[in-house]
Parts: sequence; C-alpha cells; structure tokens
Amino acid sequence: MSNEITRQQFDPIAKAMQDAGFNPERVKKEISFAIQIINKSPGLQKCSQQSLQAAVLNISNIGLSLNPVAKEAYLVPRWINGGTVAVLDPSYIGLVKLLTDSGSVKSMLCQLVYSGDNFEVDLANNGNPVIHKPELTRSKRGEVTGVYALATLIDGTRQVEYMSIEEVNEIRERSETYKAHKAGKIQSCTWITDAGEMTRKTVIKRIYKYLPRTDRMTQIDEAIAADNSDFAISDAQVYYIESLIATSTLEERQRGAIEMEVPVMSSSRATDVIEMLKANQQLSDRETLKRLQSK
Repeated sequence: MSNEITRQQFDPIAKAMQDAGFNPERVKKEISFAIQIINKSPGLQKCSQQSLQAAVLNISNIGLSLNPVAKEAYLVPRWINGGTVAVLDPSYIGLVKLLTDSGSVKSMLCQLVYSGDNFEVDLANNGNPVIHKPELTRSKRGEVTGVYALATLIDGTRQVEYMSIEEVNEIRERSETYKAHKAGKIQSCTWITDAGEMTRKTVIKRIYKYLPRTDRMTQIDEAIAADNSDFAISDAQVYYIESLIATSTLEERQRGAIEMEVPVMSSSRATDVIEMLKANQQLSDRETLKRLQSK
C-alpha cells in the first residue's frame, strides 16, 4: 500500500461510523485524526488497509476519540497471527471515561505505587480502603512495585483493586506484541514505550470485571475486547469462524462486520463470536422436519 494515507481510503467505513452513532462532522474529524496518526507512523503504514479501516471503525463502536488532546484511544500496530495489523488501543483514560459514562462508577483513580511510597490497602474498608502517600523526591521514589484502581461507586462506597508489578508482568508476557518485540520481530511496542500507561490499563481491566453492571456497559465491553486483541485469535478459531459464517443465518451486513473484525479479533472475543454463530446456523432438512413434527 502507498505510504501516504488519504481520506478516500476510509470512505467505505464512513457510513458505518454514522450508523454507530457519530454524526457526519464527528466522522470527518475522527478520520482526519486517523490519517494524521497513520502518516506519522511507519509501523501503521505497513499494516493492511483492511485492518486500518477496522481499527478506525472501532472508534465509533466504542465511542471514544482519536483526538490527541483527549488521549482516549490510539491507533497502534500489533503483532497478531504472525504479522503486523492496526488495532484501536483504548487508553486507561478512555476506559475510565467509558466506566463513568456507563453509570457504573462516579469516579476512578488509578495510580502506580513505588518502593519509596507509604502505601497500605485495607480491602475490608469500603469507605477509605487505600492509604497512599507518595515519596515526593523523585530520586528517592524507587522502582514501581504495583498499581491500584480505586473506584467510587454510585452509592458513595469505594472499591479497590491492587496488582503487584509481578502480576502485571505475567500478563505482559502473554502479549503477542511483547513476545514479538523480545524475539526481535518488531522494534518497539507499547509495553516498552508506555509501560506506566499499560500498567494502569491492566488494573483497570481487572477491576472492571467486579464493578456493578449497567445497561450502558456495551461500549466498555467492546473496548476491553479491542484491547485484548493483543492476545491473539488462533488459526483454528479463524478457520472455525469462517466455516460458521458460511452457513450462518445472519444478514450479509452482519457477516461482513464479523469478517472485517477477524484480523484483529482477540481469542476471548473469538470464543464469544463462535458461540453466537453456532446459535445462528441454518437448519438441515432433517432438523427442520424434526422441529415441524414436534409442533
């Protein structure tokens, strides 16, 4: 593909972005942000046009912005299924925004803990479960030892999730992109260039599992699924999804959306899609006859 990305290359997804809830002016702005980002990134320029389109389309599905001032989400190249593809990478700021917008929490604080800090966690205290007094002299603060997310719920109570840096690093080691970087297949990855950001995001994704559910959490569910694309879909899952799509009862638009998502789909998302496709399969003549006879 050409190194210079143009607006015309995103024309095929502009209507879908509007269908997802963005007005035409918002679509124009987000595509402009995307073009600026891609044209400054040699890594993204190596990605397929299909994955770039899917990543930008995901912005409207999730409801975040690529505006560099907002810092809600980024376009990044990731190593998936033996190659580099573009994905939408929601930031921890973006995830917090989605959580507060959903009505699950009033606010969310997320901080790194250093060895020189005075830090205590009291899991039984839902009023003030964290004491964190940072060492203010940078040279005395030491190394990162952990990270926590402190959520203030709608009723005013607080919920905390703490992860040691060892726990975070265990998750980092499962990242396909990080493994590719260690193997020398790619020059950099966000686990290296933005370690603090990735550490904060990891604990946000952990606490999210235990927060109160609301009927407006679909977007953060999709944001987490997008972020988990770093833990790649397997070849077996790709083959199974393709075979199920061919025999599904879904509309052509729905099948097309799944096919576009497959290159950047996470393993956990693939599992959900497979179950959905299995539930929407054409009946054989024998199965149809059995159902008619049972009525």
